[in-house]
Amino acid sequence: MAIEIKVVDESRIEDYSDAVEMGFYHPQFRGQRGSRRREWFGEDLAAGRLVAAFDGDRVVGTFGNHPNRVTVPGGASVPAAAVTAVTVTQTHRRRGILSSMMAKGLRQSADAGEPLSILIPAEWPIYGRFGFGHATDEARYVFDTKHCGVARPLPGTVEFVSAPQWVDEIPAVYDRVRARTPGAIERRHHWYERDTGLLTWDGKPTDGEFFLAVYRDESGVARGGLKYKFAEGDWDGFVPEGVATHVDVVAEDSVARVRLLQFLWEQDWVTSFEAEKFPADDSWRHLMANPRYAREKQRFDVLWVRVLDAPAALEARTYEGEGRLVVAVSDPAGYAEGVFAVEGGPGGATVKRVTESADLTMPVRTLGALYLGHHSATALASVGEVVEERSGALAVADRMFKTAVAPFCATWF
Repeated sequence: MAIEIKVVDESRIEDYSDAVEMGFYHPQFRGQRGSRRREWFGEDLAAGRLVAAFDGDRVVGTFGNHPNRVTVPGGASVPAAAVTAVTVTQTHRRRGILSSMMAKGLRQSADAGEPLSILIPAEWPIYGRFGFGHATDEARYVFDTKHCGVARPLPGTVEFVSAPQWVDEIPAVYDRVRARTPGAIERRHHWYERDTGLLTWDGKPTDGEFFLAVYRDESGVARGGLKYKFAEGDWDGFVPEGVATHVDVVAEDSVARVRLLQFLWEQDWVTSFEAEKFPADDSWRHLMANPRYAREKQRFDVLWVRVLDAPAALEARTYEGEGRLVVAVSDPAGYAEGVFAVEGGPGGATVKRVTESADLTMPVRTLGALYLGHHSATALASVGEVVEERSGALAVADRMFKTAVAPFCATWF
């Protein structure tokens, strides 16, 4: 029987949900999470943004294509489809099901006028073939609290808050961060309730498990938030030794970030902790007396970008330096195929389809990798991802596309 790719309707959300759990190796959650997905993603369900592969009456593949917005260099908020919950049931892999679901999802996004599609891949090798390019990184740090300290006194105060207070105050902090951070995406209100444990899959709140704290500047305005748990260790020699876990920091700037970290590392019973979802830019470490005690444990790719409408996407962002480039983009799916003259700078850009000879040629995945400013064109050319057709064009691309501060997506979806 042929596999059919169809939009999920209200009657099949439970089956869709169970297929998601099976695809992500969580069979124990079958029959438990469908009602929550119906509640949390009801608008997307009604809009037809959940897609499934059907083998007869059985759901054997899932694909979420949620409308969102992503901040790009210059601060514009660009419509984007956030692709998530992508699974193919283990019994049905290597049959082209993902390719078929992706084709439907990209068509859906293009028809909706979304210039970009974005995702966080579980595996690196999969999504480049669909035109997605690695666009942001994030880092995980390990802190040895016995040796951590600040280089100078930092202003402001930190106080514990309840989960409802967190949900009331932190969205404004995040929205200010999002407005100036390329790669940042919108968060719906229920995201904060889920993040604090007020909303859970089984309806039993877990907010009592977390310590929640807010950093306020000297005028009393919330500028950052800290969430963590505490795990008690062995009292070897009757000396307390504990670890902070599930550490999550939302911070408007480096002062807010380090002030919250300081609050945590100065707690007597916390001897170490790991913190993830940190930007690739580590300038905040210069506020520490000895940055080596904030050791980067891991860096990995997070957001990948797929350009669907090249003129709209390229005109939406600004460019670090003034310049003009003619870029030829190859796209087997056709969406971003063409030759485009990009003329822009810090004040904006104009993009036109042209018949000129290209200065640079690249596949659409490379355009996605360059788009938010994380990579340099010269670096990508050194591994064959860009071809320089005109001498000096790579230097112009570096000056235009590469941003001074790396893009960052702190929201996993």
